Amino acid sequence: MAADTYRSISKSYQSEHKASGSKYYGYLFPIESADAFDLKIKEFKNEFADATHVCSGCVIGVDREYQRFSDDGEPSNSSGRPILHALLSAEVSYIGCAVVRYYGGKKLGIPGLIESYGGTAQLCIEDADIKKLVLKESILCVVRSDMAYHLYNFLARKKEVTYTTDDTGQFTLVCSKSVTSELQKELQNIPTLVVL
Repeated sequence: MAADTYRSISKSYQSEHKASGSKYYGYLFPIESADAFDLKIKEFKNEFADATHVCSGCVIGVDREYQRFSDDGEPSNSSGRPILHALLSAEVSYIGCAVVRYYGGKKLGIPGLIESYGGTAQLCIEDADIKKLVLKESILCVVRSDMAYHLYNFLARKKEVTYTTDDTGQFTLVCSKSVTSELQKELQNIPTLVVL
């Protein structure tokens, strides 16, 4: 794969699993950062405040370099790690998964927990539309209005760059991460343009 492509999802998915009276609800969702993942898990813990556990895992980075999981009070490595393993096995990134457990009165043991948490995450993954995505970056810039035609002409030749403008004349250019530095160099040739 190219340096800025990765496999992920563009919307959230859910699954449900039952084992020995316990109910497991899986939630698979796209994320951009560790902070975004933390916020999402906090939302789940608030939404499911009556649940026994909200275990989770996430993978971030084109090369899946950031990996994290939480057992949320379950025995060590019995819940969060199987969720993370399911994500890594699917070779996905910029993705998080939370599994909410409502205890059903019967203990499952470590193997049962691993199977239930990992299996619930796997059900989400099997249901998900996993796509090859491109890591994008934005460049903010302004140009004097009487010189804007230089930028428009430049952008007309750059099919890999999309852009928007706002009512203050600020441009937001969006391109794949791999071409960002080259694009910034080329923008320096446009009269009066300032990268913010």
